[in-house]
Amino acid sequence: MTGLTELLRRHLVSDAPPLSPAERWRSTLAGLFGLLLFEGVLFVLPLGTEEKRILAPLGATSVILFALPHSPLAQPWSVIGGLLISAPLGYACGYWLPSGPWVMAVALAASIWLTAWARCIHPPAGAMALTMTMAAAQGAAIEPALMATAANTIAIMVAVMVVNNLIPGRHYPQGTPPAAQQRMHRAPPVIAHRDLEAALGEIDGFLDVRDDDLVDLYERTLRHAFMRVHQMRCSDLIERSDRAAPALEFATPLADAWQLMRTLRVDTLPVVDRSRRVIGLLSLEDFLREVSPDANRTMGDAVRHLLARSQQMHSDKAEVVGQMMRDVRDGVLVLRQHDGVGKAAEAMAAGRQTAVPVINGADRLVGLLDRTDLVAALYHRMALVDARSEALNVEPDAAPAQAG
Repeated sequence: MTGLTELLRRHLVSDAPPLSPAERWRSTLAGLFGLLLFEGVLFVLPLGTEEKRILAPLGATSVILFALPHSPLAQPWSVIGGLLISAPLGYACGYWLPSGPWVMAVALAASIWLTAWARCIHPPAGAMALTMTMAAAQGAAIEPALMATAANTIAIMVAVMVVNNLIPGRHYPQGTPPAAQQRMHRAPPVIAHRDLEAALGEIDGFLDVRDDDLVDLYERTLRHAFMRVHQMRCSDLIERSDRAAPALEFATPLADAWQLMRTLRVDTLPVVDRSRRVIGLLSLEDFLREVSPDANRTMGDAVRHLLARSQQMHSDKAEVVGQMMRDVRDGVLVLRQHDGVGKAAEAMAAGRQTAVPVINGADRLVGLLDRTDLVAALYHRMALVDARSEALNVEPDAAPAQAG
């Protein structure tokens, strides 16, 4: 009995990861309100009753659109092209081919071939082809049948565009960012697209995932694996740091902040309130963003003008740190002592921040991690690996497996 259970589990039970409870609720509510909106759009279309009827294949389309909105099968061209190509194709098979059990098989096969050629594979399109084949065989007129398909397609696309973009964490359609945007503030990928294309060519089959998502998933997996093996936390680096992490306040004059950065030879400082809670981050980039040298003023003059305190009640430039800092509400990364340093390394490698504030359990600042701390930690780990390699008389390349 155990062998039979194992056999059934191995060959019949899907190994697809289950939806999280939150995503399950999002998909359920999206399906509920999406189909209500779909019916509402159909109702207001200026068409006859026969042309506004709901077609059964749209139920399967709705599952894909509202439960798997990031799937390539759920993108607009797959839905629109798949349904609108398969409907007339199925009707033509039912109308022109002699009656027989093979008519539906031909309609389905033709639908698969044509949608694959047009790069708009959509599983419910097969159901649409069979629906239209049966309609033609039963003598249904072609115009109402195709108009119903078009109306259903328009209504479901309106519904998915509205509902999926109103749900937090979803964005539809799932477009591919421009190449320039992909390269901006991003470390070189571990694998290239040509490597992925070669691997997909070896599989020689359709995978329900975009190649960009595969690359992203692979890189995230590597990052988590690195963080799991090298479980170094922010508190480890803060405790080893020889210098304290001074901080600025909202009302600190810009000249004082500039002087403190020069004295400490740092390019970033955290900004805190009176309780030492981080409220922002100030960097040299923020200073440079405020200066605008021109033909009549050099960069040095522009910086001196920015740092000079205004003697008037109103000023056309920033006067204190709080007017120029990056607010934590604008996406500044702040880590806790028990967080892994991989998060800080990722933010710095991506160019989002040059340093990351670290807070304790009471949300108060305890230190600042910058590139110097990360490089020192990396050097320390490499030295430790080499030392262990020599002690064990093994090659350094094999040592990391021992150095967790």
